[in-house]
Amino acid sequence: MLEGKTFWLTRPEGQFESLQASLQDRGAIGVSLPMLAIEPLEPDATIKDRVLNLDHFDLLFFVSTNAAKLGMALINDYWPQFPVQISLYAVGPTTAGVLEDFGLNAEYPRERMSSEAMLALESLQNIEGKKALIIRGVGGRELLAADLIKRDADVQYLEIYRRECPAYEPGEVKAILSRQNPDGVIVTSAEALENLGSLLERDSCALADIPLFVSSERIAALAAQSGFENTVTMTGADDDSIIQGLEQNF
Repeated sequence: MLEGKTFWLTRPEGQFESLQASLQDRGAIGVSLPMLAIEPLEPDATIKDRVLNLDHFDLLFFVSTNAAKLGMALINDYWPQFPVQISLYAVGPTTAGVLEDFGLNAEYPRERMSSEAMLALESLQNIEGKKALIIRGVGGRELLAADLIKRDADVQYLEIYRRECPAYEPGEVKAILSRQNPDGVIVTSAEALENLGSLLERDSCALADIPLFVSSERIAALAAQSGFENTVTMTGADDDSIIQGLEQNF
């Protein structure tokens, strides 16, 4: 079904290889065109304090694969033995898989990979008085923290990286689009979508013509607001959900 098709992969550098290999196994071509660059932050006093006091928290949330990879690398520097009393939560199976590599088990939503789906987990319905730490990049959505606070949890952030737009020369994205004419552009974050839209508009490319495959209804709604008109919503951001979404549409 995917044989001969070409897809743009907008994940950051170093995070597209497994999906690219899965596409190649099906005769498709995955072209890496990162729309996000992840810049780890140098640990300052606030970051170090949060990590050193990790055992004071009851709930620990990892909202992305980057949060899990960079967060666990940082935690390991201070906690050779992970505090056993903390309940771990991941936004989806790929993020949970990173934690499994560190010997940890995290609960995550099975149907949809989003903050909304994570908040619907049964174990998070009665958390009054619990202390929660959300590991994430600088900025981002406030939905998770706001809802946990509504449930009377004490919430703090551990922000350990920045998301940047990769540097492309003017006209570069348009030239790539002209050469490759992708059958689909795979976007799994709102920030990547925003950067893609900005670069396409800068290069005078018609957003309405770009065939998008996005990982959530929220990103699909943002795409529509930005001017993308040819959008397919997949069930998640993990490789299996992406491949399934592509196969169902070709």
